[in-house]
Amino acid sequence: MKSTSLFLILSITLTGIINAQVATTPSTALKIIELIRENVKPQWFDTRTDTIIIGDGSDTVTGIATCMFVDMNILKRAVDAHCNMIITHEPTFYDANDKIAGFMKDDEVLKEKINYIKEHRLIIFRFHDNAHRNAPDLIMTGLANDLGWKIVSQSPWILEVRQQKLSKLCDDLKQHFNIDGIRVIGDPQMEISKVALVPGLAPTLQMHLGALQRNDVDAILVGEAREWEDYVYARDAFDQRKQKAAIFIGHLRSEEPGMKYCADWLQTFIKGVPVTFLKDENYWWVPK
Repeated sequence: MKSTSLFLILSITLTGIINAQVATTPSTALKIIELIRENVKPQWFDTRTDTIIIGDGSDTVTGIATCMFVDMNILKRAVDAHCNMIITHEPTFYDANDKIAGFMKDDEVLKEKINYIKEHRLIIFRFHDNAHRNAPDLIMTGLANDLGWKIVSQSPWILEVRQQKLSKLCDDLKQHFNIDGIRVIGDPQMEISKVALVPGLAPTLQMHLGALQRNDVDAILVGEAREWEDYVYARDAFDQRKQKAAIFIGHLRSEEPGMKYCADWLQTFIKGVPVTFLKDENYWWVPK
């Protein structure tokens, strides 16, 4: 009986030691990325975007920061937070594929940014295509959760809101996202109950107008769009007295909640490395 008890005590002690060692084992950026690849559902797809943009993947990660746009402010805040790995949704070097064009090679702004990253041995990993391809879409889920509206469809993403006037809904959105102004097309007095999400820069016209033309959609909540598409269509619908509206909140704020959600998602399988979300500051201001 005593030997059995002793065996159990030793087993528990050894298990605790092993778990502690696993939890404190240093993780490199490449190991972190492999964990991300393993946890994307149903499977990871190799793309041009989702890769280390700059930095040494073999470096030990002291902390992870997620963000929407990795600007200079984010870089400095990541350093202050002891996060040497930054997971960004959008490009670092101003181009969709982070390719530095010839005319930009001697650009002073670009060079200072690169020098800062290298000086602080930061690793920038872009997580875009697979964040969207995950089931469910991490960016869409984050935005839906942030808004607190009921999800009624994920293809396209349609959310149900308490029925209210378009003007009231837009006032609430302006306050919610803490932005100086948003663009709206549609009758301010029209009643809204179903909104389709078109965040970021959805690439196809079908994703924009295809959602708005549905009978079960009153308005689309858009990141950014080509003005001759959404703007003109929504204005034509308004002039024809059709009950349709388009609300434009900008690329940054429309997808940023997804990267906050991403930080929470990462914490479910990354252990022993702190993960934090860094919110971008507002870029533009409105003249009085």
